[in-house]
Amino acid sequence: MVIGCSCLYACWKGGTEERVAAVYFALAALAAPFLLDRRWAGTQWAMFAVDLGYLALMLVFAFRTARWWPLPAAAFQLLAVLTHVASLFDHQLRAWAYVTAGVIWTYLGLAAIVVGAHNRARERVVLA
Repeated sequence: MVIGCSCLYACWKGGTEERVAAVYFALAALAAPFLLDRRWAGTQWAMFAVDLGYLALMLVFAFRTARWWPLPAAAFQLLAVLTHVASLFDHQLRAWAYVTAGVIWTYLGLAAIVVGAHNRARERVVLA
């Protein structure tokens, strides 16, 4: 619910970058139930790939736009990717820790997108 409403808000109020990020985010959230290995026996490879793709997108935005929100979004996404990397090296990483870290980085990254969309909307009002 939070992800859906946040992505809709970013698509409604945001610019091109916010919309692209929100659509990728929403598609990843919709695909997650089908991509996750429910046994949590190791690295979640499919989600690792999705997270790497999203990190690449955030890095492109961070380096090519004057907007500030892609920087924290990329940082949080890097932490999500590093959580997957940690699961490669620590086979005792508990599912609870893996899931919790993923959720924390996901929602913080989403917050960056929403704030970016909000700021974009405020800029439009000031310029109008």
